[in-house]
Amino acid sequence: MRALLRKLRHRIGRPGPGPAILMYHRIASPRVDPWGLAVQPDRFEQHLAVLRRTRCPLPMGDFVSRLESGTLPAEAVAVTFDDGYADNLHEANPRLGSAGVPATLFLATGFVGQRHEYWWDELARGILLRTGAVDAAVKIGSEQVCLVLSDGEDRDSGWRAWQEPRTDRQSAYLTTWKHLRTAAPAERDAAMVRLRTVLEIPAPDPRDLPMTASEVAALAGGGVFAFGGHTATHAVLPALTAAERRDEIRQGRDACERLIGSPITGFAYPHGALDDDSEAAVRECGFAWACGTVSRAIPIPGANRYALPRLGVLDWDGSAFERALQGLRA
Repeated sequence: MRALLRKLRHRIGRPGPGPAILMYHRIASPRVDPWGLAVQPDRFEQHLAVLRRTRCPLPMGDFVSRLESGTLPAEAVAVTFDDGYADNLHEANPRLGSAGVPATLFLATGFVGQRHEYWWDELARGILLRTGAVDAAVKIGSEQVCLVLSDGEDRDSGWRAWQEPRTDRQSAYLTTWKHLRTAAPAERDAAMVRLRTVLEIPAPDPRDLPMTASEVAALAGGGVFAFGGHTATHAVLPALTAAERRDEIRQGRDACERLIGSPITGFAYPHGALDDDSEAAVRECGFAWACGTVSRAIPIPGANRYALPRLGVLDWDGSAFERALQGLRA
């Protein structure tokens, strides 16, 4: 009997899931996806059905306002997307609209109109999907990165970058990605030109590209998506000087506002990388709130509106997605 009472007290006292912000990137089925950025369209529909049944979807602006006023419901949820993939318009937007679920896109403006994939996707395709051997060196900034690849293996395409590398391709991808991640934009672009030649990367599928300016305008005019800042070049802010950090944030803000024709008030840190001065820079550039990538519910009270946590959503089916939501704690 005492054991039963302890169990009942534990269940009654255990807090339930709190308000949450969800982080998506793509609604697509790419051949390779080492960072788990894509959710298949049919699974995204399952996610939306779960949100409509179990949660109260809010636009990010309303979510933050109600958080500040102390009126945010425990079941509140906000849907966000990072970067600006074309499939946000063609796949996510119509499904969100049909479900009546609003969303926010944090747009990395320097990639808009680019006819190559985002560099992390192009690199993945070039290394993890390549079948032939490679023995070459690529300069990235002041470093020489050696690419010595044997014949490809099927398991490379399904590998995730948070897993231990088990093949030379997986190790080469992670090593090269780390160098490119913090390289200056011009250095990264030059390295990618070389990598396209060395790896003989085929032309991209148009569905895998960033949005064009006209696609951004179409998304902005559709009534489903709001927009936020995400820097110009998807820079790792703590790796920059204080002046570079502010330039990146301002340039991204200004370009985004030109593209959509209205002001933006929210921001998301690229790669989830932030420090005290990154938060200060975002405030100084006029943003009212910002999102990170720590996977937990919103702490109430005590939420820092310049480092709001977000659940990184993976390619879960509806049941797994619901369990992930239920398991969130502040």
